[in-house]
Formats: sequence, C-alpha cells, structure tokens
Amino acid sequence: MEFYVLSQKEEPGCPTGFLQADLYDKFYSDTKAVEHGFFSWYAEKIHYKTHTPYPEGMVLISKDKFYDFDIRSVARFYIVSDDFMSVCSDLDVGVTDAVAIQVVSKGGEKISSKNYNAVLFEELDVRSETDPASTFIEEDGLIFRFKKLVLPTDFKRHLFKFKGLISGSNTLICSGEFKALAKDIKGVNFTPLEDVVWSAIKPV
Repeated sequence: MEFYVLSQKEEPGCPTGFLQADLYDKFYSDTKAVEHGFFSWYAEKIHYKTHTPYPEGMVLISKDKFYDFDIRSVARFYIVSDDFMSVCSDLDVGVTDAVAIQVVSKGGEKISSKNYNAVLFEELDVRSETDPASTFIEEDGLIFRFKKLVLPTDFKRHLFKFKGLISGSNTLICSGEFKALAKDIKGVNFTPLEDVVWSAIKPV
C-alpha cells in the first residue's frame, strides 16, 4: 500500500496554524467566564489512559469569520466535516469517539455551510506498529518525533496517527485509497510518505 502524510493547506476558509476557536459543552455568550481547559476533551492530555465520551450538544466558538476546511486539530481531537467522516466510514477508519457539534462565531452565528464533528481517532503505539527500520528522536525512552517512518509490509489501515508524538510527527497518515476518495477534501495537502520531511509538516 502507498501512504501519504496529511498537512495543512491554506485555502479560503482553511486557515493554517492553530484555529482561533475553543470547544465548549454549550454556547456561552461570554466565554471569558468559562475555563475551557477543564473540560475533559482538553484536560485529558496526550498520554491519557482513559477517554471520557464526548457529550451531545458541544459548540466550537470561534474568533475566525468563516470556515470551509474538512479537518483541523484542536488540542488532541479533531474538528471534522461530514464529508471527511463519510470517507472514514467508507473505509472503516478506527474512530475512538465522534459527536456532531455546532461551529459558530462568538456572537452565536453559524460560520460555515459544512456540518462538523468533534472526533478522536484511534492512536497507534509507535514502537509496536512500525517497521524496525524506522528511526526516531527520543529521550529517556520516550519517542517524540520521527526521523524516518517505515510501515510494516502487512500494514492495512486507511487513516491513522501515532500516540504521544509532537510537531509534524503528530499528524494523520492515510492510504492511497483514502487519498483517492478524499480528492475533494479542502485544506489538506497529501505528501507521499517516502518523500516527507517531518520537520516541514504542519499537522492537520
């Protein structure tokens, strides 16, 4: 199988860098009075051992004026359009949790024609799910980044990421089949795994 590394692509409605948005349990007209970092979807950090299921009714409140992207990360979860989710469903992608959300401005107005979901994708163990030819940057036995990623010859997943990594190594990777089905997805570049420079990747 061929594999591709996903990175941010700047297009209208598809900002690069961090979204100027936070995910709340409901709409608040005054977000300054609410500490969003205490919500479980922020508080359960990268080395979590449990996951608290996402509640219904969540709202992404944004300072941005318009969104048209199909996937962006916020903390360790993703804001994913229905179109992107449809490709995931067609290829039986491993999803730990997903719930439909509203995406609105600070004034409560809808800022996209797309429908979005908060999604936590299944995360793989970097030592057990990679080929021994892979090389890493690590410290005290913890792997932080890829130097070179080689996947096992029998690796069959269509969309995945590895747990506990940072920077460009903390992005999603997909199969050639996923890329073909995602040809109309907005705001994403697909770089062949064999050509990727990890330090240059802006993770989706």
